[in-house]
Amino acid sequence: MAETQIKEKLLHGGLIGTIGAIQFVIFSALAMVFYTGGTAWNHNAVGYTFWLNMFSDLGRTVSYSGEINTVSSIIFNFALTLFGASLFAFYFALPTTIHRNRSLIATFRIIGFVSAAGMILIGVSPDDILSEFHMIGVWVWAIPLFIVSVLTAYSGLRVKKRYGLLSVGLALLVGVHIGQGLADMWGPIIPITQKIVVYYNVIWILYLNHR
Repeated sequence: MAETQIKEKLLHGGLIGTIGAIQFVIFSALAMVFYTGGTAWNHNAVGYTFWLNMFSDLGRTVSYSGEINTVSSIIFNFALTLFGASLFAFYFALPTTIHRNRSLIATFRIIGFVSAAGMILIGVSPDDILSEFHMIGVWVWAIPLFIVSVLTAYSGLRVKKRYGLLSVGLALLVGVHIGQGLADMWGPIIPITQKIVVYYNVIWILYLNHR
């Protein structure tokens, strides 16, 4: 009975993580439709430019064009916060699928929870009015995600090779994005890299939940 209950909790955790990831993709796309324009490099750009706007631009209360961005901001920040909240369930459920060592499972969960909290902090801290907290959230999300992907790659390659290979890809992409931040890089390459990292992360979550 106890084992059955544990399996049910893990299944529910994976389902919650899946729903969180899917709703983020859907509602962030909807927020793009309502974004009121401008990029960091061109304040006169019309609407949302997929490869030149950051995801965080969607959550701004005032867009780079100088116009009020209420609808996009509400939709995106809510979706991102919900995504982050769902990751607590995901990170609770995932490690028993990949890892076998109890200490490693506990470590994985703690680091994953920190990453999830970072995502929530991003969602409740619009970049244009709470920039400092927003950037703290970005680092708190990204660095633990890199560690989690490395741990999953390490164990996955030995237990479930396809999970390990997918996690190697995530670790490399997140590592590159962190490196860009540490090097204080700026320019169109940053939103391009961010889009790839975020959507790859979503694919990683969905695939690892498909077990």
